[in-house]
Amino acid sequence: MKKVLIIMFSLILLMMSCGKNTETEVIEEEQVFSVKVEKPVTGHIENRVKYLGNIEANNEVLIYSLIPQKITSVKADINDVVKKDQVLATVKNVEVKQGLLQAEAGVSSAQAMLDNVNTEWDRTQKLYKEQAISKAQYDGVKAQREGAEAGVKQANAMMNSTKEQYDNSFIKSPIAGVVSARNYDLGDQTSPQFPAYTVVDMEMVKIKVDLVEHELHTIKEGAKAYIEVKGFENKKFVGTVNKVHPTIDPITRTVKAEIIVDNANLELRPGMYAKVNIVTQSADDVVLLPNHAIIEKTYRKWLGGEVSNAEIEVSKYCYVVRDGKAVKVDLKTGIENSQYSQILEGLTVNDDVIVIGQHNVSDGEKIQVVK
Repeated sequence: MKKVLIIMFSLILLMMSCGKNTETEVIEEEQVFSVKVEKPVTGHIENRVKYLGNIEANNEVLIYSLIPQKITSVKADINDVVKKDQVLATVKNVEVKQGLLQAEAGVSSAQAMLDNVNTEWDRTQKLYKEQAISKAQYDGVKAQREGAEAGVKQANAMMNSTKEQYDNSFIKSPIAGVVSARNYDLGDQTSPQFPAYTVVDMEMVKIKVDLVEHELHTIKEGAKAYIEVKGFENKKFVGTVNKVHPTIDPITRTVKAEIIVDNANLELRPGMYAKVNIVTQSADDVVLLPNHAIIEKTYRKWLGGEVSNAEIEVSKYCYVVRDGKAVKVDLKTGIENSQYSQILEGLTVNDDVIVIGQHNVSDGEKIQVVK
């Protein structure tokens, strides 16, 4: 029994001794973030400002009948495409036409009389040089000639006046365009105070917008503008800033601008609502980086003096992958739009820029690139 107790006690001592010499090791695994990378690209970039406006005809003309008479024929209707000087309608012109025929006959008669007098004048000049007739006879024929010439001028003036009246009986379009209004029917009495037709030039249309004051310096005449119109979602129309008015409205603090848009197919119509995107900056063959890859840090820069004497500054940076680690790179950007930023300093097209996971890493941290 004594021997058994000695053995048990020895085992206990051995176990206690082993417990004191055993060390517990805790292995901590280093955390490695997975990221996705892209290389910057080169290409074209534009910065645009957005405005809204209504489409108007480039030119709209109200056409009046200068003769207050009844409409005798209608040759053009609404939506008809007409040429310059095309007859749209005529008014009663029977009396004017008869007067024109009489005036033309008067011109012919006066011209015949002048021809006869000129024949006599040639003979008289020859006789007078030979002293075969007196000075009184010479002066008499000369006076007849002058009277005949005046008669021809008067007859021509009468004919031209009558011809103008006759031409005015034809209501013509002074421009090429589309008939947008016809206000008289066959047999209606016209009035010089009420237009017979309205014709609009729609091959070019214009859009007037109100530029806000702080964007005025960025928009110049000749700038490109992209036009979006409801109903043409899959088509972009391109226009040009044609005019920027010189004065600012003191109430709205805006400036009127006019954009001209080619409309050769007559798809755009006056009265349509349009979204206008005016290009304020553009550049070709520049380094571009997606905006979501860029991280911005905003801070207040103290300018000295009072605590409130400070300005807000924004620094931009991104992370690139070098030797399996994330490296912070400061950026200087140029033109920016809703998707990309122009990179002026900091990157080349050969850099691997972290575009997903960049907010989870820090400078010098080991990372794992995944596809």
